[in-house]
Amino acid sequence: MNVILYLGIILITGLVAGKVVNRLKLPAVTGYLLIGLLLGPSVFNLISEETITVLTPINSIALSLIAFSIGGALSLYEIKKCGKSVMVITMTQAMGAYLFVALTLHYLLGVELRYALIFGAISTATAPAATIMVLREYKAKGPLTNNLLAVVALDDAFCLIAFGITMALAKILAGKVGGGVAAMIAAPLWELFGSILLGMVFAVLLLRLAHRLKEKPEKMVLVLGLVFLQAGLAELLRLSALLAGMTMGCVAVNLLPHQAEKMFRLVSAVDNPIYVLFFVLAGANLQLALLTKVGLVGVAYIVSRMAGKIGGATLGALISKAPAVVRKYLGLGLIPQAGVAIGLTLLVQQGLPEIADLVTTVILGSVVVYEIIGPFFAKVAIIKAGEAGAVRN
Repeated sequence: MNVILYLGIILITGLVAGKVVNRLKLPAVTGYLLIGLLLGPSVFNLISEETITVLTPINSIALSLIAFSIGGALSLYEIKKCGKSVMVITMTQAMGAYLFVALTLHYLLGVELRYALIFGAISTATAPAATIMVLREYKAKGPLTNNLLAVVALDDAFCLIAFGITMALAKILAGKVGGGVAAMIAAPLWELFGSILLGMVFAVLLLRLAHRLKEKPEKMVLVLGLVFLQAGLAELLRLSALLAGMTMGCVAVNLLPHQAEKMFRLVSAVDNPIYVLFFVLAGANLQLALLTKVGLVGVAYIVSRMAGKIGGATLGALISKAPAVVRKYLGLGLIPQAGVAIGLTLLVQQGLPEIADLVTTVILGSVVVYEIIGPFFAKVAIIKAGEAGAVRN
């Protein structure tokens, strides 16, 4: 397999697709996903499953950079400007999705409560990557953007806790308590707090080493090296590379804002080709055939999750008296769902194999929908909020 040839094809076709969808008033990331879908196994199979597997490390590389960048947006100074709305909205949008999904599946479709709760827990997860790419593309700035960045960063931490508790409860209801309830809850807590600790350690290491280097290329090598190293260690230790990377960026930007800002600019100067590769491959990985298999449960999951996210975000913004643009539009930026949700289905396969097929089919099928429509909704949100600094034609 000529990997370099495939990388060239992916980059060029991704660039062209991004430009084409810009003409249609859509975000470039939508073009990346769609061209990946066309080139992938679901349509023309020019990018085969074997090729996707070989290029899988690109996913980890891109997600580690995205996580680091998200963390860099979590300046305490900026969060304080958002007020208490960030924490309130994070809680209400997550619980909104959880309750809407669980109650809809249980009471309207008759899904057993313990299984409906599993769907509810997974529904709380978002996919920061697509949202962040849209915000970057349109150079979004303002109260909506600040709140959205903070919420998508905090949301996955909430999701891990909710899923751990829910899995323990589901196993109790199913009569499976091997290893004890404490052990079932301890695993996600280790993933959460272990990831945070790892990110903090690497943030301090980055800041201590960076000031010793004078040349920008050297600093760039240091930043990328440490970001990739912590992501690799997170995977090795079975921690969340996403949370570790977010923590690394967050701690760095809050300890030494001026120095950290320079490092984030260095990363942003080289990361765009990696993101194009990531989203084209993500599109290639989408399986259209699953859309025909999700059935009523899948449709109900997709609709109720969107309603829960949007309704919960709106409620939280009202409670916390957030600005009008946050109340109206923040929920639209929370539609995408991908990596974390897919990872949680693997845990369901291990812990509750009797519903693994249903959960996997529904979640993977819904990802196809969310990843395609999510960037569009995010664009609509920032445009209507008047926070797009560079509207594409």
